Amino acid sequence: MSGAVRLLREFGVAFLLFAVSIAIAGVTLAWYATSSSSPSPAPTAAPSPTPPPPTPTPSPTPAPPALTAQAAIVVDLTGDRVLMERASETPRPPASTLKLLTALTVRDLLPSEEIVTVRPEDVVDPAVESSMGLAAGDTVTVHDLLIGLLLPSGNDAARVLARVAGERLAEPSGQPPQARFLAAMQAKARELGLEQTVVRTPDGDDAPGQVTSAADLVRLARALLEDPELSAIVALRQAAVRVGGPDARVLQLENTNQLLGQLGVVGIKTGTTPEAGQCLIAAWRTRDERLYVAVVLGSQDRYGDTRALIEWVAAATGSEPTP
Repeated sequence: MSGAVRLLREFGVAFLLFAVSIAIAGVTLAWYATSSSSPSPAPTAAPSPTPPPPTPTPSPTPAPPALTAQAAIVVDLTGDRVLMERASETPRPPASTLKLLTALTVRDLLPSEEIVTVRPEDVVDPAVESSMGLAAGDTVTVHDLLIGLLLPSGNDAARVLARVAGERLAEPSGQPPQARFLAAMQAKARELGLEQTVVRTPDGDDAPGQVTSAADLVRLARALLEDPELSAIVALRQAAVRVGGPDARVLQLENTNQLLGQLGVVGIKTGTTPEAGQCLIAAWRTRDERLYVAVVLGSQDRYGDTRALIEWVAAATGSEPTP
């Protein structure tokens, strides 16, 4: 018994330390076993990208409308683009659309404030020809004659202006004033690039060989709209013109363009003769600040044709006319 006690005293501490070491080792092994058996966390999946919205299928450009006109053209003047044309370079009688060329030629030759006197040969029969209502002996300014030329489409105004302006020209020598003015009109047409335009009268009435084209009239319209005085005149729906002389009076003039004030229309000129049919040059502005011009020649319904073209431009381009 004493030997066992002595042995316990000698080796008890060692046994105790050994037992503690074994216990610690067991706990450590158990911890590692538990850690290795735990499942690894699942990887986080990246979110799927949001697909882009589908590209809308563009609406097809609507076909141009059916027209009664023999020739037509539509041009975006702001973008300098032809949007539609039909026989646009075919020579046709111009009717009073030619008066735009008369007005531009006059602007090169006569000051607007000049006062001129009407002569008997300038007067026309209003029952037969369009007239602003002039009589021999009347005195009127060039500016007011331009109003009479472009609003009621007065042939009398055209004759007065052609005569007075022709008197200022030296060429062609030996020709009467109106012939000299017609030569100046033809030169102005060449300057503006009017390739199909041949001038025979200052008023546009039917005359052998006198022609223009829808494409030429767009060029002519562009030039007129760039002239502040003339562009303001063609936008007038009516005007009062004071006439002096022995029968002083005020003439109330109405614009023949029935589309003014509708569909953004700001001009420009009508024309009608037996050979030319119904003609119209129309300019209109849109909400997106663009300027368009349409020309219809040889029409049976110039206003219906032009309305259809304005509506077609709105549908095809999104350019809605101003109210």
